Amino acid sequence: MSLGEVLRDSAEKHASRPFVTVAETGETLTYAGFDSLVNRVAHGLNALGVARGEYAGIMLANGIPYLAASYAMKKTGVVEVSVNNTMRGPPLARMINLTGCKTLITSGEFFGALLDIQGKLENLERIVVADSRGGDDDVRRARELFSGAEVLPFDSIVSGDDSDATAAVRDDETALILFTSGTTGVSKGCAIPHRCSVRAAESMIEAFDLKSDDCVYSPYPLYHAGAAQYDILPAMMAGGRAVMRDGFSPSNFWRDVCRYEATWFMALGSVQSLLWAREPCAEETKHRLRFIWGTPLPIDHGAFEKRFGVKVARGGGYGSTDAGSVALPMWDKPGAGKVLARYQVAIVNERDDRLPRGEVGELVIRPNEPAIMSSEYVGMPARTLEAWRNLWFHTGDLAYLDEDGDLHWVARMSERIRVKGVMVSGYEIEEGVLSHPAVADCAAIGVPDGNGEEEVAVFVTLAPRGEISLAALQEHCRARMSRFMIPTALKVLDDMPRTPTGKPAKTKLRELARLIAE
Repeated sequence: MSLGEVLRDSAEKHASRPFVTVAETGETLTYAGFDSLVNRVAHGLNALGVARGEYAGIMLANGIPYLAASYAMKKTGVVEVSVNNTMRGPPLARMINLTGCKTLITSGEFFGALLDIQGKLENLERIVVADSRGGDDDVRRARELFSGAEVLPFDSIVSGDDSDATAAVRDDETALILFTSGTTGVSKGCAIPHRCSVRAAESMIEAFDLKSDDCVYSPYPLYHAGAAQYDILPAMMAGGRAVMRDGFSPSNFWRDVCRYEATWFMALGSVQSLLWAREPCAEETKHRLRFIWGTPLPIDHGAFEKRFGVKVARGGGYGSTDAGSVALPMWDKPGAGKVLARYQVAIVNERDDRLPRGEVGELVIRPNEPAIMSSEYVGMPARTLEAWRNLWFHTGDLAYLDEDGDLHWVARMSERIRVKGVMVSGYEIEEGVLSHPAVADCAAIGVPDGNGEEEVAVFVTLAPRGEISLAALQEHCRARMSRFMIPTALKVLDDMPRTPTGKPAKTKLRELARLIAE
């Protein structure tokens, strides 16, 4: 079943039930109302000539326009390119260029980022401007700034025709491109088939017995698999409700959860710590949340459950943008996941020899049914082949299988850094830092932030007569990278330690970071 068919069928079954609410405004659409809007946008895209199989980008904040455009593409077979709206500079240009996007749906708040890379966009022909409180002024400004592209207001592509626009799209066709940091190097565009998304959502329904009276609270960005595939889609498939907010805030979390009667929530490690650190409030025990799940809890489970009156899944399962949902979260087995029958998993050494249960090695995965994993890294055939060597997808993660066959994630082999629940690429951080004229060489690593996740620390050597401060480096980086990538620690070195192949010796740098912290 394609994602467009999922929406159409859910709208038929649950027409008058509320589906999605925007927390900031309270705006709510029923299943029928959302499906009608999606059909109107789909017909509008068709009228523009955005055809099945074509790549079209979305660079928006969370909201109804983003979600409607996303499902309009899924209904018509247009491939959605989910652009990380915090990206800046070369990484942003690379995302858009890799997929050959001719059409980009965005809003005024992102014009500055796009203007900075305007001369580097190779294929962009059309910009559709959604209202970001600027209204007609945003459209006028876009026409002045982006004179080489056709500029249209979003309302102009909302057709008057709300007849069903669902095309006969196969579930093994690519539905969307989600970007993720791979095992090394730049962010990669994962080509996600319709079936992969559906199976990921089914895993949530199975793990937590989601029903039509459940409501997910989702403050995570829609360009992230967590919100798109593990929050919004399972709610839709179960006939439940979804509440979106554009970003997590501990100050409004309990108020939102109580107001909208949310029943479940995906809590990343730093989110859990932020909730725990807040002063107690009346709402934190008056909610209807029946469970929280997510990354390993940095707070004692029993204490967390007692304070907030909510059950927490001990095992967060395992999934990734590339692989899909591989292992179900488990209620009572810390750090573990129950491997789904539709996958094969193994733990291997550096020669890809299988290791016995209990031994830590690299986690490798392959599917037992088609189209449940990313099919490729778009525009990167060599990286695709490298990841899929020896007929297994190599995750770059260290893990082990216990005696019951359950999967335990241990650590990352790669240079990815997890900042506030977002995986960022060390390579792209280094790329931005190296563009500073005072910097001769750079290495970025993740250091513990005390909340179960990481902060970005950079080690640099300076150009002759170069000088730099952390504040100056941060200011330089803000225009060139995602806010999650901006370094929070800087160490200037006389000489960069190196491996035999000449690369920065990051093992030594991590040890140096540990000594500095002590």
